[in-house]
Amino acid sequence: MSARGLSPTVLVTGPGGYVGSAIVLDLARRGARVRGFGHGRSFEALRGRAATAIELIEGDLGDERALGAAMAGANAIVHTASFAGERACQRDKPGAVRTITRGTRLVMDAARAAGVARIVHLSTYAVYSTFAERELPLREDDPLLPDDLYGTLKAEAEWEAARAGATILRLTNVFGQGSGLVVKTDVMGHFLRAVENGAPIKTFGGGRQGIEFVHIDDVCRVVASLLDLEGGTLASNGATAAGRSLVVNVGSGRATPIRDVAEIFQRSAHAELGRAIEIVDEPAPADKLWPDRWTSIERARELWPWYPLRSLEDGIRELVRGLGARKEP
Repeated sequence: MSARGLSPTVLVTGPGGYVGSAIVLDLARRGARVRGFGHGRSFEALRGRAATAIELIEGDLGDERALGAAMAGANAIVHTASFAGERACQRDKPGAVRTITRGTRLVMDAARAAGVARIVHLSTYAVYSTFAERELPLREDDPLLPDDLYGTLKAEAEWEAARAGATILRLTNVFGQGSGLVVKTDVMGHFLRAVENGAPIKTFGGGRQGIEFVHIDDVCRVVASLLDLEGGTLASNGATAAGRSLVVNVGSGRATPIRDVAEIFQRSAHAELGRAIEIVDEPAPADKLWPDRWTSIERARELWPWYPLRSLEDGIRELVRGLGARKEP
């Protein structure tokens, strides 16, 4: 709840996405008046999962009039709308530019016009780089050297968000049940589908590559804290003393080898479903390997002593347990 004891009205862009839908439901559960703005494909299902009434407005970020109307009366904005990852950007480069870069600019312009000062912008650690070898862990003050389209566009979007004084959250690989509306197509999604189908879990090159994960529940709790729904102590947007936007890495602070992730799925399948799942390894194609990278989460821990709350193993077991729940009559 806000410091004044009033439920804030929070505009969430991209409410139908994996992260956006989870944030919408979490904020509604915490008592915020939630307004979602974006494409309406999953609106009916999202309303069905909400603990309280939520307002969902169908529209496109490029429609300045509709965006401005959605902004009216909002006390805060959580900007999640984005293409999800490099493959999506490569499939539709013009669309990626319109959504990630120009869309963010229009959101920030509309926020200023509406006088909304509290803005949380969701970014990615791809803004640091994806393929380059860099000194680790990656820290918030490190130069941004994106080397793929997704990271480049998200870095430009950060620049737009910083101009509006937004708090910028650089998420690593987000996993977990979330709203249950979106099934991810990343490594977690592939492994979960293998368990669901009773098929072998496939790794490449020995599964040595390390990936940093963060649970969606921890992302939601960070956002709620920034909006003062958990008794947060950050003033306005959490801007630094120098007047710059606050930037926070939201990850686990370590890279977990893919083989270890596969083995957690294997153990969870046995414990939760009584299912024996094989792990098979194949030679790694060139596009399946890139350097390990992980972030420093010192700043997040300074701001939120509880952070992170959800472990990788518990999160994966929850995902696998959900498969069993779906099969129950």
